[in-house]
Amino acid sequence: MARTSTLDKTGTVRTLGVLMLVLMLSAVYLTYAVFTKKFSGDLPVTIRSESAGLQLNRNSDVKLRGVIVGRVQEITSDAGRATIHLRIDPDYQRLIPSDVEALIVPKTLFGEKFVDLQPVAGSAGTPIEAGDVLTQADLPTDVENLLIDLDPILTALNPVDLSYTLTALSEALDGQGEALGESLETLEGYLQKITPLAPRIVEDITLLGETAQTYADVMPEIGETLRNAVVTGNTLTGRKAQLQALFTETAAFATTADAFFDKTGEDFITLSKQSRPTLELLADYAPTIGCVLKGVDRLMPRIDSAFRDNRAHVMVEFAARSPRAYDKGDAASLPPASGGSSALDPTCATLPKTSYDATTPAPGMSNALLRQLGIGGPLGKDRPLVAPSGSTPAGSPSERAQIEALMAGALGVEPDEVPSVAQALAGPVLRGAEVTIG
Repeated sequence: MARTSTLDKTGTVRTLGVLMLVLMLSAVYLTYAVFTKKFSGDLPVTIRSESAGLQLNRNSDVKLRGVIVGRVQEITSDAGRATIHLRIDPDYQRLIPSDVEALIVPKTLFGEKFVDLQPVAGSAGTPIEAGDVLTQADLPTDVENLLIDLDPILTALNPVDLSYTLTALSEALDGQGEALGESLETLEGYLQKITPLAPRIVEDITLLGETAQTYADVMPEIGETLRNAVVTGNTLTGRKAQLQALFTETAAFATTADAFFDKTGEDFITLSKQSRPTLELLADYAPTIGCVLKGVDRLMPRIDSAFRDNRAHVMVEFAARSPRAYDKGDAASLPPASGGSSALDPTCATLPKTSYDATTPAPGMSNALLRQLGIGGPLGKDRPLVAPSGSTPAGSPSERAQIEALMAGALGVEPDEVPSVAQALAGPVLRGAEVTIG
């Protein structure tokens, strides 16, 4: 019986085929495992980050001071945060401190990113261990956020237009580095001076806002004022001729007034100097002017009654013993009263409302005051007679003739034209006087 070849046996062939397939699959898996370092003793390390960043992929490099010390194994997302799983080469474990910070940085501006491990200054130097969670620095996160926000804009731009723009910007800045640097230094100097004033600037801006709000509140009134100003302007425009005439007349008046004051200026100065004592006296009595004027106003009906029918209705009382005339020795001298005030100080007394009338006359000055003024007794009746004893009897025909002659010369009329009332008034004054004719 002929022997059958091993290869001709169906079971053997199948077994060999399965073994070949297993070997091929094993080779593929081993290749994958070697490539993915399934059999390596890498240390698993985790990074907690706000985001994995653009272009950070699996198997991205992990570097320490520019040397590749590991790779990114996997990136997962949990509750809006990214978890980056790293595999660190155990050969570099002793060189990486446990408190190292992880930075996700790009190789180029928009290129693939990698994880850069940055040792912290003053680190204790404890090596990293499997399962450690690294801290991500803030600055790369901010740059990353900026790039993430900038990416949609750059995606929307036309690359050709962006290229033209960047090329033009490059040509414009070419050779201007020194000038640009000086400008930046100058700007830095300004900012250093402005920075201490920032609180005051903020306060001024706040006050400016409050002022603007105030103007906004009164803006309706301002608008109304402007509308009224427009109406006023239109009115003035319509009366241009009248205004021109007014200005012309005012100029003429000013010219006349200038000439007038040129001629009389010194007289006005003299008048002012001479009026000063009178004005000072009026200033002293100013408190009484109001009540005196009011009293005169209340007295006007009585004055009108005294001069009714175009006649003066007066009653003249001649004292039995008339006082003599004043001379230089009779100058009044009134010492100040107690308390620094004087009996002659300005006072309204009972003015403007007074209860005195013809039946109830005012008491007048007191006898003590009259004596201080050099007048003795009521109305000075105890003073010496003006005319000596034994003179011509009062009211005699000869006396009337003498008075008529004297009054006629003074009035410039004939003696028989002198009114009798003048004789009655002048008699007590002239009685006892001497007339020398030479």
